[in-house]
Amino acid sequence: MRNFVIAILLLVCSALPAAAGPKIERIKTPLGIEVWFVREPSIPILSLQATWRGGSSSDPVGQEGLAQLATGLLNEGAGELSADDFQLALQDSAIDMGFSTERDYTTATIRTLSVNRARAFDLLKLALTAPRFDDEPVQRVKAQARVAYERSRTSPNALVGERFAQLAYGDHPYGRRSAPSTESLERIDRTALADFTKALLARSNLVIGAVGDVTPEDLARLVDTSFGALPMQASVVLPAPVVPKTSPQPVVIPFPNPQSILLFGAPGIAREDPDWYAATVMNQVLGGGGMTSRLFEEVREKRGLVYSVGTQLVPYKAAALVSGSLATSNAQVGDALKLVRAELARVAKEGVTDSELAAAKSFMTGSFPLRLTSNAAIAGMLVAIQNSGLPPDYIEAYPGLINAVTQDDIRRVAQRLFARDDYLVVVVGQPAGLEAPKKQGG
Repeated sequence: MRNFVIAILLLVCSALPAAAGPKIERIKTPLGIEVWFVREPSIPILSLQATWRGGSSSDPVGQEGLAQLATGLLNEGAGELSADDFQLALQDSAIDMGFSTERDYTTATIRTLSVNRARAFDLLKLALTAPRFDDEPVQRVKAQARVAYERSRTSPNALVGERFAQLAYGDHPYGRRSAPSTESLERIDRTALADFTKALLARSNLVIGAVGDVTPEDLARLVDTSFGALPMQASVVLPAPVVPKTSPQPVVIPFPNPQSILLFGAPGIAREDPDWYAATVMNQVLGGGGMTSRLFEEVREKRGLVYSVGTQLVPYKAAALVSGSLATSNAQVGDALKLVRAELARVAKEGVTDSELAAAKSFMTGSFPLRLTSNAAIAGMLVAIQNSGLPPDYIEAYPGLINAVTQDDIRRVAQRLFARDDYLVVVVGQPAGLEAPKKQGG
C-alpha cells in the first residue's frame, strides 16, 4: 500500500499542467521567516524547497567533499530515529525528502501528501536540527564516496573538469574538488560533519519556496516547526569574488583513449548583469541549443568533426564563466578546435542572423512554461528567483525580457565574451593538431 501511494504521488506531481504566471504570495511566519508561496488546492500535495547560501565552495581546505557528505547524511538518522527508522518513517507516510549541495548552495526538498504534512515537517526538523551522523551510515556513505573517487580517476570527463577548475580558479575554493577524495575522506569525521551543518544551516542564509494544498497560515506554522529552531546567523565561510584565468596555450592531460574530451572557457557574465538576457539568447543560438545550435550545425553536421559540441553560461555567485565542450577523435581535435574558435570570433564580429534570433526567442519563450510543470518545479523556481534577486513577477516578465533582446544587444554581449584569443583550453586524451591560436587580425 505504501508503494502504491508513493507511485500515485510521483505520477500526479509529474502530470501537473504548466502554470503560466502563478500567483505568488510572500508570507512572513510568526518567527519572521519569509516564504514565497503558490497555493494549489486542486491537488492534495505540498512541495517545498529551501536553500542555504553556502555549499562545496565552503568546504575547509583539506576537507573537500565535506558539504557533499554532510548533506548525504542528513536523512540517515536524526533525533531518536536511526537511519533505518528514519527511512521507514518517511516511507510510512509517503514522504519524499532529499538534500543536496553544489558550489554555492545547499538544498532541502520535501514533497508530501497534504494529510501527512505535519509528520513531514516534524521529520524535516529532526534532519535539520538533530542529525545523528552515526558510525554505520557515515562509513557506508564514505565507502560509496571512495568508490566514486576511484572511478573518477579513470573518467576523462571527471579529469578534464577537475583540471579545468584548478587552472581557471587556482587556489580559490572554486578550484578545489566538490566531491571527496581518498585523502579528504580521512580528515572528515563526525565532529567535522556536525560542525559544518551547524555553521551552514541557519535562518540568515535561508530562502524558501512552497507550492501546494495548504493555507498560508498553516504553511507558516509548518515552516516555523521545521526551520524556527535553526541558529539565527550562519557562520559558514563564503568564497570571495574571483575572475577565471585564461591561457593562450592549450593544456593536455595524456589519457590512453581513442577520443579526446575538451573544455574551453573565459570570464563570463554575472546573473545580475543587465546583459544577462542578451547573453542567454546569444548562447542559445551559438551552442546552448543542442542540435539546433550554430556550433552543432557547423562543426558536427556540415563537417563531421565532433561527436558533441556546446556552450553554456555558468553564473557562480563569486565568478562568471562562459564555457564550452566538445568530444571528438584524437586525430580531429586540432581541426575541431580551430573551427570552434572561428565560430566564436565570427559571432563576436557579426552577431547572429535575424532568423537565428527569432528562432531562439521563440524556443526560449515557448519552452519556459515546461519548467513549471509540477508543484516541485514551481517551488524550485520560486527559490531560484529569490536567490537571483529577481522580483515576484519574474515568471510573467520573462517572455518580455527575452523578446526585448535586439541585434545590437547580441553584438555587444558577443564582443564582451568572444573578442579574445586566450581561452583556457583543457584536453584529456591523445589529441593531434593542437597549437596556440594566432592573434586576431594577425
